[in-house]
Amino acid sequence: MTGAHRGAWQAGGVTSHRPAASLAGGARGVELYTRVTLYLFVPLEALFYVYAVVAVADSAEPLPSAGALGALLVTAVVHMGLCFWTIHVGFDEPLVDGGRPHPAMVAMLTATAVLAALALVVLPGGEGWADARSLTIGVCGAATFGALAVGFPFRRLAVAAVGLPVLVVALAALDGGLGAGTVSLAVFLYAATLFWTGTVRLSVWVLEVVRELEATREVAARLAVAEERLRISRDMHDVVGRALSAVAVKSELAAALARRGDPRAADEMDEVRTLAHDSLREVRGVVAGYRSADLATELAGARSVLRAAGIAVRVVGDVPALDPSRQEALAWVVREAVTNVVRHSHATRCRLDLDRDAAAGDVVLRVTNDGVARTADAVGAADAPGDVPRPPGGTGLAGLRERLAAVGGSLDVAAHGHEFTVTARVPSPGATA
Repeated sequence: MTGAHRGAWQAGGVTSHRPAASLAGGARGVELYTRVTLYLFVPLEALFYVYAVVAVADSAEPLPSAGALGALLVTAVVHMGLCFWTIHVGFDEPLVDGGRPHPAMVAMLTATAVLAALALVVLPGGEGWADARSLTIGVCGAATFGALAVGFPFRRLAVAAVGLPVLVVALAALDGGLGAGTVSLAVFLYAATLFWTGTVRLSVWVLEVVRELEATREVAARLAVAEERLRISRDMHDVVGRALSAVAVKSELAAALARRGDPRAADEMDEVRTLAHDSLREVRGVVAGYRSADLATELAGARSVLRAAGIAVRVVGDVPALDPSRQEALAWVVREAVTNVVRHSHATRCRLDLDRDAAAGDVVLRVTNDGVARTADAVGAADAPGDVPRPPGGTGLAGLRERLAAVGGSLDVAAHGHEFTVTARVPSPGATA
C-alpha cells in the first residue's frame, strides 16, 4: 500500500492503532466480566476463614463441640450464598427502594449478625492472629461490606466499616489481652475491608459508566433519526406546501367560475394541471436527491454507521476519479454492504478498500468484515465451506449486480474462515468495459 492508501482504525471519531470491540458487544462484555469477577469474590470469604481455622487448631483452649462448629460452618456457607444473591440483585435493582431494603440484603445482614454471634460464643479469643473469634468476625464483615458495595457509595461503607476494628479491639480489651498484635490485626482487617469494598465499588462504577455510554449512544442515534425526519419533512413542506396552496386557490376560483358558467374556469383548471405536474416534478427531484448516492458521502456515512454500531472500521484508499454513474454504483455497494454488516453479522471489524487493478484496468472496492457466520446466512451462503463466488439468495446483492452491470462492472462475494468479503469492480476511465 502506498502512503495515500494507508488507513487508520476509527473508533468514536478518534484514530486508534488497534481495532476495538463492538460497543454493544463491549458493553455486554464489560457487564459479563464485572459480574463474573465479583461473583468470584464471594468464595474468597471461605479462603480467608482458613486463618480462623488455623487459629482454632493452635489455640490452647479446648476445641468447640462438633455441633457448634457445624452450626458455624453452615451459617458461614449460608452467608456466602446470601452475599452472592445480594451482589446479583445489586447489578439490576437498588438494594434500598423507597426506604425499603431488598430481601436479599436483609437476609445477608441477618446471616452476618448470626455468624458474628456464633463466633463470639463458640470460638476462642487470643492475641493478634491467634484470635479466631476476631478473624471470623472480620472476614464476615469484609465480605458483607463488599456485597453492599454494589448498591452503596464507598464513603458511607468506609465509615460504617470502622466498626469492625473497634469491635476487635473492644473484644480484646474485655478479655484483658489487648496488645500490639490485636491492634495490627484490627488495622489489617479494616484495610482488607476497604480493599474489598473499594474493588467491588470501582467495578460497579465502571459498569455504570459503560451503561451510560451505551444509553447515550442510543439516544444520539434516535436524535439523528429525528433530525433527519425533520429535515425531510421541512423540505417536502417547502416543495409541496406552496404548490398545494396554489392548487387549492386555483381550484376554488375555477369552481366559482364554473358555477357562473364563465369559460375562464377551463383556463384555471389547465393552470391547476400545470401546477400539479410541476409539483410532481419537484417532488421527484427532491426524492431523487435523497436517493442518489455519492461515494465519498457513503464512505463517510459508513464510518459513522459502523462506529455507532460499535464496529471498528478502516477505510483504505482514496475516492477514485470516476464518472458519476460509476461512482454512484460503487456508493450503492458501500451502502448495501455496510447495511448487511450492521443488520446481519456479529462483526467487530469492517474494512473498506479502494484500489486499482492495473492489469484489468478496473477500480476495485472490497468490503470485508469478520462476522462471516450470520453474514453468509443473510445472502444464502451459510453452508458454503470455502469460497462463495455467487450465492443465489439476497435481493440486495442482485440489485447491486444490476447496477454494476449497467456501468460495465461486476460483483463477487466470498467467505474465508471468519471473514466475508464483497468485491465490486468498475472500469476505470479509459478502460474497455
